[in-house]
Amino acid sequence: MKSIKSVLLTWLLYTALSAGYLASQAKDNQAEVALQAAIKIETVDGDLRGAIEQYKKIAAMPGAGRATVATALLRMGQCHEKLGEAQTKEARAAYERLVREFGDQAGIVAQARARLTALGAPGIAGGLVTRRILPDASGVSGVLTADGKYISHIDKDTGDILQFDVASGQTRRITNRGPWSKTEDPLGDLAFSRDGKQIAYDSEILSDAKNWIPHLRIRNPDGSGLRTLYSEKDIYIVPLDWSPDAASILAYRSNPNGADLILISTADGSMRVLRSTTSLWIQASFSPDGRSVAFSFVREGSPPHRDVFLMNADGRNEVVIAGHPAEDRLLQWTPDGRSLLFFSDRSGTWDIWTVPIAGGKQQGEPEPLKKEFAWDSEAIGFAPNGSFYYKTQTSLGRLHSGEVDLETGKVLVPPAPVTTRYTGPPSQPSWSPDGKYLLYISRSGFADPGNNILTIRSAATGEERFLSPRLRFVNQISWAPDSRSIIALGVTEREIAFFRIDAETSEITKLADVGGTVPKLCPDGKTLVFIADGPSIRKRNLETGEESEVLKVGHMSYDLSPDGREVVFQMDGAVKTVPLNGGEPRELFRGLAKSYGLRWTRDGRYIIARANGTANSEIWRVPAQGGTPLKLDLSVPKMLFFALHPENRRFAFSVDDVSKSELWVLENFLPPTKVAK
Repeated sequence: MKSIKSVLLTWLLYTALSAGYLASQAKDNQAEVALQAAIKIETVDGDLRGAIEQYKKIAAMPGAGRATVATALLRMGQCHEKLGEAQTKEARAAYERLVREFGDQAGIVAQARARLTALGAPGIAGGLVTRRILPDASGVSGVLTADGKYISHIDKDTGDILQFDVASGQTRRITNRGPWSKTEDPLGDLAFSRDGKQIAYDSEILSDAKNWIPHLRIRNPDGSGLRTLYSEKDIYIVPLDWSPDAASILAYRSNPNGADLILISTADGSMRVLRSTTSLWIQASFSPDGRSVAFSFVREGSPPHRDVFLMNADGRNEVVIAGHPAEDRLLQWTPDGRSLLFFSDRSGTWDIWTVPIAGGKQQGEPEPLKKEFAWDSEAIGFAPNGSFYYKTQTSLGRLHSGEVDLETGKVLVPPAPVTTRYTGPPSQPSWSPDGKYLLYISRSGFADPGNNILTIRSAATGEERFLSPRLRFVNQISWAPDSRSIIALGVTEREIAFFRIDAETSEITKLADVGGTVPKLCPDGKTLVFIADGPSIRKRNLETGEESEVLKVGHMSYDLSPDGREVVFQMDGAVKTVPLNGGEPRELFRGLAKSYGLRWTRDGRYIIARANGTANSEIWRVPAQGGTPLKLDLSVPKMLFFALHPENRRFAFSVDDVSKSELWVLENFLPPTKVAK
């Protein structure tokens, strides 16, 4: 079993590379109302100039939906045309922006292109074009090669390099001819040398002592020339970029107090620290000439925010680039090295900005390059022809609720969808012990501001409240026994820890350094139970710091009884309970499924066991003191989580109805550049 720390760090480091903010649905609705009003001004009142002004406001409205803005631009262009030839230039400008920025709105863009053709607009073929490459990109991941031809990643099972050809849409495999073992697990971070002839990647390898040891390794794409550059227990090194001469690798190294930005020699593995920080969030890359390093990380502030920095490749002469109180995150250098690209929310939406660089310094003011880059988009890379490749991930699952007779297993009220503020399936729903609230995470995913929103829903009215703790990331949530606070694993700008979050004020209190995962608080308010390496169930006295093992288990799913005296867990294919203060485990059942999600009912009489990994999520009610399991008359495809109300009648669950991943390209995003041979 891999270490808890490695699971957390790997996931956090990976998701930190992708981020964004979801435009407010309320603002989208407001923009749609404004659009209908503008159409009335145009078509009913006949006031074309007044309508144009309204369309302009809609097109500039933060948070407006893309279809709404595209429609406003189309109608604005049409209004300009109706005002005569003197307005042709303005009409073209509206249509060109529509074609340039809203390629995903195919029907509306087609109308704009037709009008541009009719107006004889010059040069539109060379403008910015958004084009979808793959409607299903679930099998495409990794990084874009320097020649812009392939998106590549390592096959964990074989060590082969899988390369998706962006031109043909086909995937080819570079067979690994070097050593590979099932005891090696690539962590997903991959960097190609500038000439594409070498790769650096991070992985964990199972040692003879049955510990997973982090490694930084380099090899040729076919697996030959494999070497380990660095390996040390609990020290994770993530490759970020190669120097242009391939003599060193720019990397992120975790340490107990944060992280270091380092250079590691590809010749002998020697290491030099360029920058130390308490932040857990770092992105960095060499300039094309190798003389400078651009990087971004979260630094302390009120609130903490990420900034972009620039320094010499030897770590000297550090300066802030495009400084602003907003959230800024490095994207990449332009291929000519004259500008830096970065993400920022300084305009109220998540946009791509550019800032000129010369001589290791900022040479002008930053300018927006691409407005409203979608929150669910993952930047993949830039091709030499100026194209920008990215992936979108959209989940359209929902929250559902219904009622069940727990004694007979019969459904009393069939489950029905519940309206939530944010799209996508809520994560980890949990009823408060007093039954007044349902807690869940909205927009679960990327570890960045605007995601993983703690949401409290009133059982009486359905109203949602959103908490805003000073945490960069929150997960593994449960209610404290008093129903007034939440226990969670949280990440600040500098540490991962267990926290208590006030359900009214969002104030956070650190309970303990992270020693595992899935924290739950006992009714005494001082005993914290969690899963640690092994895996094992452990408990910690929050007053004294004393910690002890309850028992080793075979699965990370468990639950704490309402009175805090027992835990239910899975081991050796069976579901068992054991006293928290010691004793022999007692088997409840086995053989119903391979693994389960386990929840104790509030009255302590039953265990609710939901089968994991099955086509239809079967759910059983199991007597906590032993007895025959009863299967509930409820079978739902793609169920993610299930939560039973404390009164044992109402239930809520989330479903992943539709998840789609698409591959897109922004063509002509940057001026083309020549690739070095």
